[in-house]
Amino acid sequence: MIPIKKLKDLTPNELNKLFNRFGEDFSSIMINTVIPIVNDVKNDGEAAVKKYTEKFDKIKLTDVIAAQKEIDNGHKNAPKDVLRAFMKAKDNIEEFHRRQLRENSIYTRKDGITLGVTYQAIENAGIYVPGGKASYPSSVLMGVIPAQIAGAENITVITPPNKEGKIPDIIYAICRECGVKNIIKSGGAQGIAFAAFGSDKHKKSDIIVGPGNIFVTAAKTYLFSMGVIQIDSMAGPSEVLIISDGNSDPEWVAYDLLSQAEHEERAIAVLITTSKKLAEDVKNVIIKDIESGCGRNDIKKTSVKNGLILIADSIDEAIEFSNSYGPEHMEFMVDNPLEYINKIRNVGSLFLGRYSPVAVGDYYSGTNHILPTGGAARFSSGTSVETFLRRTTFQLLDKNSLKKTAQSIKLMSAYEGFDDKHGGSVDIRLKDGKRKNI
Repeated sequence: MIPIKKLKDLTPNELNKLFNRFGEDFSSIMINTVIPIVNDVKNDGEAAVKKYTEKFDKIKLTDVIAAQKEIDNGHKNAPKDVLRAFMKAKDNIEEFHRRQLRENSIYTRKDGITLGVTYQAIENAGIYVPGGKASYPSSVLMGVIPAQIAGAENITVITPPNKEGKIPDIIYAICRECGVKNIIKSGGAQGIAFAAFGSDKHKKSDIIVGPGNIFVTAAKTYLFSMGVIQIDSMAGPSEVLIISDGNSDPEWVAYDLLSQAEHEERAIAVLITTSKKLAEDVKNVIIKDIESGCGRNDIKKTSVKNGLILIADSIDEAIEFSNSYGPEHMEFMVDNPLEYINKIRNVGSLFLGRYSPVAVGDYYSGTNHILPTGGAARFSSGTSVETFLRRTTFQLLDKNSLKKTAQSIKLMSAYEGFDDKHGGSVDIRLKDGKRKNI
């Protein structure tokens, strides 16, 4: 069961494990399983995808790419009330992400050099939507919408079929509502590779985003290392860190920890509180919930063992821990949370106050739920419109502005050993009798 400890009593080794928790080394999985799968898909295309989908998922695929009829039927059969709820969330997600668009810039310095930045969409984007233990139609919205707003022209959804060999109707329905026509009906390394290499039925994806199991993560990482695709991040187990004073309802806190635990067995839920009583009350609620057998109980029962309840001497001490921990989700359940906002760093997505559970961001508020895990929030951000944009810098000089750079460039290029042609490329343009100023 989830243990209770004092934050200041954690040993350096315990802190190291918490701060460097990404997960196990998957080099053997990469070498023995993922690389052969990727190479087979590169060479054999659909045939290899079908072979591995049957091997791993026990499903025989007739076609790897969903036919338009399948998408239309899924839209027709999807529960209408559920679809309406997702469409309300779609509006919120679109509204929030439109504010992330970047504007091109251009300016001219006093030395006559014109500089600028342009932003262009990555035209071909792949969105991985997990399956397996659960279906995540919300991830369609979280990946597709920012790609569309960025201006991606060709969007492919990659998602594994369920145990019956079908893509859930609601995923088809949301794809159709979003205008996505290209759906790969296979997950794992084979689905990722098929999206990355393309075929005569779909354009290759130049970027693939979205979390998946360790085989998905390894495949994305390998293809990125080959220069085949860009990726968002290496996804590990989902996680939440809750910071609370002693005034929160222990049931609310426990439910938020358990909502993370019910994702998967490797999920991580941590609470830091300044109240010993709240810590004990939360643990008792968790025990009671597990004993009740409700919901995804076997998963929760395993997952909470990865969790931890810490007692801190102050909220500032808790924030200091969080800044080193770099959580995927962080709930900050205190009075006047905005007063602390400038102290909080390194969080994938932040949920302020007592009425902002992670579930709101997972589904509805408009922020993105494809987020860095395993401490990667210390150096990376969640999926956004910028994820699907290429940034290009440019410069424009005339003869006079080039002349002003010459001496510095000659000195610097000579120091680095490149004066012959680096420095020479400037000199040759400034020689008398050469081309006139343009």
